[in-house]
Amino acid sequence: MKTSLFALCALLVAGEIHATHRALLIGINDYTASRLGKPAPGLPQRDWVTLTGAVNDAETLKQMLVLVYGVDPREIVTLTDQAATRDAILQSLQRLETTAGNGDVILFYFAGHGSQVKNSLSDERDKLDESIVPADSRLGADDIRDKELRPYFNRILDGGARLTVILDNCHSGSGARGLATGAHSRGVRRDMRDVADGKRYGPRPESRGALVLSAAEDKEEAREIRDAEGKFHGIFSWAWIRALRDATSGEPAVETFYRAQARMRTEAPFQSPVIAGTSEAKLAPFLGTRIDRRDDRTVVAVGKVMSDSVVLQGGWANGLAAGTELRDPKSATRLKVTEIRGLGQSIAHVISGPRPETGALVEVAGWAAPPGPPLRVSLPRAPGTIASIASFARTLNAEATEHGIRWVANPIDATPSHVLRWGGRGWEIVGSRGAVEHVGNDDAAMAAVSRMPPGTSLFVQLPAPAVMIDALHARSVPTEEADYILAGRYANHRLTYAWLRPLVRRRDERQTGLPLQTKWTVSAPDLRKALARLRTIHAWHTLESPPQARFPYRLQIRRTRDDRLVGEDESIVSDTTYKLYLRGVVPLPPAVKKRYVYAFVVDSDGMSTLLYPPGDSGSVENRLPDAGAPVDIPLDGSGFEASEPFGVDTYFLLSTDEPLPNPNILEWDSVRAPQWQPKSALEELLALTAAGTRSQGVLTPATWSIERVSFESVRSRATKTVP
Repeated sequence: MKTSLFALCALLVAGEIHATHRALLIGINDYTASRLGKPAPGLPQRDWVTLTGAVNDAETLKQMLVLVYGVDPREIVTLTDQAATRDAILQSLQRLETTAGNGDVILFYFAGHGSQVKNSLSDERDKLDESIVPADSRLGADDIRDKELRPYFNRILDGGARLTVILDNCHSGSGARGLATGAHSRGVRRDMRDVADGKRYGPRPESRGALVLSAAEDKEEAREIRDAEGKFHGIFSWAWIRALRDATSGEPAVETFYRAQARMRTEAPFQSPVIAGTSEAKLAPFLGTRIDRRDDRTVVAVGKVMSDSVVLQGGWANGLAAGTELRDPKSATRLKVTEIRGLGQSIAHVISGPRPETGALVEVAGWAAPPGPPLRVSLPRAPGTIASIASFARTLNAEATEHGIRWVANPIDATPSHVLRWGGRGWEIVGSRGAVEHVGNDDAAMAAVSRMPPGTSLFVQLPAPAVMIDALHARSVPTEEADYILAGRYANHRLTYAWLRPLVRRRDERQTGLPLQTKWTVSAPDLRKALARLRTIHAWHTLESPPQARFPYRLQIRRTRDDRLVGEDESIVSDTTYKLYLRGVVPLPPAVKKRYVYAFVVDSDGMSTLLYPPGDSGSVENRLPDAGAPVDIPLDGSGFEASEPFGVDTYFLLSTDEPLPNPNILEWDSVRAPQWQPKSALEELLALTAAGTRSQGVLTPATWSIERVSFESVRSRATKTVP
């Protein structure tokens, strides 16, 4: 087997012999079937929209398998676009099952459209079988139902192999929610041709030891997102790939899943990933031990040594970034990364010591925090003034009322079936399935509303005048890619504006620490201040810590009077005292190195309060865990009560090998950044994050981590507590 220099060196250092890894990766963007034939007449129309990120997901995951897990590229079968027909997928699965042996590690990955198929004899209550959609679906090829996949998966398990299944698709082509943007999901209309299949296909693989990861719950949509380089990915695939990059050696798959889930709650709270499998499968490392970690330190090999630079066999996939410093533990050599060349390669310069030799192993010594991703906002701009836009909205509201149209005041509270919005050159209507219809000028928009059937629910997303947008000093992105949209509404005889998160409903509030919306106002200064607060909150939720420095404890909140744990679906209630605990991950490593621990909370207004260590104690007695590394550790003196502003608060756990010179740098109000001068590189990074201006890389030690958990805070009379 041909092994890269980096993989070979890592394997020799670790002294490990890995089981054979095999993978079948499928990514389908192109559902035109243009090279496969012509559609037969009478086929159902299922809206096979072209996707953008599925092929990129499959190719990126392939690189991760090779670079991070040492998988032989010859053991990876990749089917993309029109090569991923029904027959090709099933034949590749059959070859995979026949070659999988005892102890092998097998991965099946699908990114593309999903759907459902009518089955009057199904054991499902709704008589619909979930399915993945092959590339020749438009020609009449049947979907591949989950029941059809089951025998292949079970035979792999029968042979003693370890199986992981990842599905980045949804099972619905509709399901409008919140403020629609026109973005398409990874799902098409159901195939209502009855397969009438009552055959029993055996037990579910996840009940027999397989690990199954799904991008969304059955009734949710799986969507796509653009990364910092402009490439599209499935939201779940991109979160999972980044979680893999950050995973420590031997980390349980369920911990990797939780980290991916946390990213999705920030970026897409409307989509909830699912992990299924036995406890043993969830607690095992994803695909086994990675090859670029040694004692939870990132280790990469020196490739080519040139006169003025060094090529490293490690890049983004290994957690490196421009500015990262590495050292050779066997010499005084120290390198600095100057350029990242994709997932598996980077360029570095020698900053001290002799030039390293080809094949030398170097490890991360100083970590360069990457610039934070910008908060992306969409700013629909239209000619006119506040008065003229309000006049049009008033007339349109009267027209809608006359024709029995239900006027929606806030799409987060009540999802409309249609959205009328300004598209830059005229009005357009976004339907419940995401289709965008160009309408035209004001008169055409009025006529389109009058033609809507009575009972139609409509949200009119009003644009802002140029003078208001110019005062915000913000760059606009396409609506489909925005974290927030500046949306105007006409309600209570007034035109007002707010920042709204698209595609979310009020019930999603518990899922994310980012506010679903800001207050409605007509004041540009108020909107600018609200945007600044959103940027600060967003910066904290996207702050990354060194991938290899994960602390094996998580933050818990318990009620003081009875020590009862507050669950994820519960609220923090005012007039009740709570305290913080550290809870060890399962399984807890046999030896846990002590760290200085800090806990603080950022509320929905962007204000931060330090909860631990308490008061002015500084970094005293907060070095944990004590001898024996207990599973539960109370953070003494961390008692607190919920107070205004009520909303979703995010609790952060910061752990570091070196104490913060001034822990009070973790406190600031919603307008001003910390008023303390940073005294260390880590404090400088924290201060930039608090100011929402983390636009530059800061070199910090590689031995700190940050974790977060969000809870809704409410007034005591507004919720029922569990006795």
